[in-house]
Amino acid sequence: MAVINVPSIIAPTINAALLVADPGDTIRVAAITCNEAITVLPGLDRIRIIGEGIGKTIIDGKGLPAGSIGINIQSSFVTIEDLTVNHFSSFGIFISTDDNIIHKVDVSGNEDNGINIEPGLQNGERNIIIDSKIKNNTLDGISVLDSENNYIVTNCILDNQREGLRLRGDNNLALKNFIQGNGSTAISSAQPNNIIVNNTVIKNEGDGLFVGLDNFIFANKIYKNKGDGITTRGARNLFMANDIRCNDQNGLFIRSGGQQRTKNNTFFKNGNTGIMIEMNQDENIIDNNCIKNNVNQGIQINASADDNVIRSNQLVGNSPDINDEGVGTLFDANRCTTSDPPGLCNEDNEIFVKEGQSIQTAINNVPSEGFTIRVGKGTFNEALLINNMGGNRDKIRIIGAGSGKTIIDGTDLLGATGIDIDARFITIENLTVQKFENRGILIDGEDNIISCLNVFDNQRAGIEMDFGSERNLVINCNSCGNTSDGIVSNGNNNYVVCNQTIENVGNGIRVRGDFNLALNNFSEGNNGDGVDFDNNGFIIGNCALNSRFADGIFTADSNLILWNKAIGNPEEGIRIEDNNLVWGNRICNNETRGMFTVFSNRIRDNILKNNKGVGVETSGGDTQNIIDNNTIINQTEAGILLFMNSQNNAVRSNCLKGNNPDIEDNGMNNVIDENICQTSNQPGICNQ
Repeated sequence: MAVINVPSIIAPTINAALLVADPGDTIRVAAITCNEAITVLPGLDRIRIIGEGIGKTIIDGKGLPAGSIGINIQSSFVTIEDLTVNHFSSFGIFISTDDNIIHKVDVSGNEDNGINIEPGLQNGERNIIIDSKIKNNTLDGISVLDSENNYIVTNCILDNQREGLRLRGDNNLALKNFIQGNGSTAISSAQPNNIIVNNTVIKNEGDGLFVGLDNFIFANKIYKNKGDGITTRGARNLFMANDIRCNDQNGLFIRSGGQQRTKNNTFFKNGNTGIMIEMNQDENIIDNNCIKNNVNQGIQINASADDNVIRSNQLVGNSPDINDEGVGTLFDANRCTTSDPPGLCNEDNEIFVKEGQSIQTAINNVPSEGFTIRVGKGTFNEALLINNMGGNRDKIRIIGAGSGKTIIDGTDLLGATGIDIDARFITIENLTVQKFENRGILIDGEDNIISCLNVFDNQRAGIEMDFGSERNLVINCNSCGNTSDGIVSNGNNNYVVCNQTIENVGNGIRVRGDFNLALNNFSEGNNGDGVDFDNNGFIIGNCALNSRFADGIFTADSNLILWNKAIGNPEEGIRIEDNNLVWGNRICNNETRGMFTVFSNRIRDNILKNNKGVGVETSGGDTQNIIDNNTIINQTEAGILLFMNSQNNAVRSNCLKGNNPDIEDNGMNNVIDENICQTSNQPGICNQ
């Protein structure tokens, strides 16, 4: 029994349908109100519960016993879709297992958290909540407790009485959510290494963001919240390219933690300061921000806040632009007019290097941490080493006159690496590194930023983050024509954003650590894979085109592969091993297959067109893949091929046309239902 309709004679309720369902079945619920608390018990992996749409199929908790949960998910790989869950006296949806999908669900008016993810029967990992509305719940909209590697994507989280999104686990993703009107903080991330990207956070009753330590906060819009735009409670966060304006209190309040990196953000018309550094919060870096028309200070450094670095910010219309009560603050190249004490706007702490002079000599001679080395136009035939010998080289900047204008050249330097970074909080910007016999750039440290570099024609990797390196950002770089990979991360929690990797002899991007991010990169014409990841990564919005001999995207285990393009590659467009989620990708014109999948992967809402082999092919064995809601058109061979002895896969609700055949099932015990197709190797598959 593959599809069970509710209501029907055998299944008058959803719980009745679950009693007769098998793993992989679909429960289709009509446009009715179901006054029941639903439990998906263990043993029903890959089950789907699909309604007729939000506001049409309603699971309602009115009148049910105290403590009732709307949907309690105790199996894995469960999909809940196109329905409303409301008015329960406990959670709307409770998840204690792995690899579930909540899609287009309205979770509203429940008396605990709207959606709650926490360890229980399993670890509560790799769940995705996407395109859903979570509103008017008594506690948090979404709460993730002690669970990691969950994905909160493109949801509306509105008017919950406590926090909008509460992250109390590590290594989770919040991406492109709209969060408004919640009774406390919009996004609270108290645990390490969460990634918070491209969210809109507006008019919440508390802070926009409340963050602990080691988070990446990138390109969010944080407007008109009644507390601070962002408050910190832990160290070593990276705030990059956020727009923070018109909040009632501070734009950014560095309340505790220290060692924050704040770069390229906008702080505009906040009700107190643009940025406030609280007492005893030391070693923060505030670089290249636009800080305008805040009611009080643009940057306020309170007493006993030591050794902060304030560089290249533009400040206008604040009162004053900078107020420094701290100890040992280093100022450099800020564009402002008012300060207390006077003169801070005129301070420069820079060393200038002209062509014919040595950059390495300047590095060796920096008088204190945080100094800037500005390098003029020209070619510098030297290899650079940045370490913290003497305790005064962390936090320095090396800034060129522009990529293609300032050139670090390795010609005739035997065995050398262009720039070897064995320090922390280093920034390298606006130059070219080329023709070294070793790597172009090697990072063997934490919390560094590599921005706007050309890295060309080096004999090993263009840019490599070594084992043990963490929280480094490589952004807006071109790494091309290197004899090995373009960009490599061997460490954990590094961020590779908006780069180009073109015509490298190895892979475009190669990642061997855990919980790394590859976001909006362009990879073309590399000999190896365009993007190659090991485990637990976030691969979002990349283009992997025209690899010469390999796949567009290759991943091992437990990765999110979201909204990428894999086009024109000689092998697979995307090749995945185990427990990956592949959602919303465009996979076209690849020479061998569109996608090859091994074990327990979820392949959802992808478009596969004009691949010269199979569209989606599974390996043999007990593979347990889910292939749902994909559009698969005009493959030379089968649209979907379940290989010999491939077992316990679910192939559901796909649209297939012009393939040869559309579905070829050579396996056993596979669930194939509700596909729109015309041809199959076994009669009747397209009509199931």
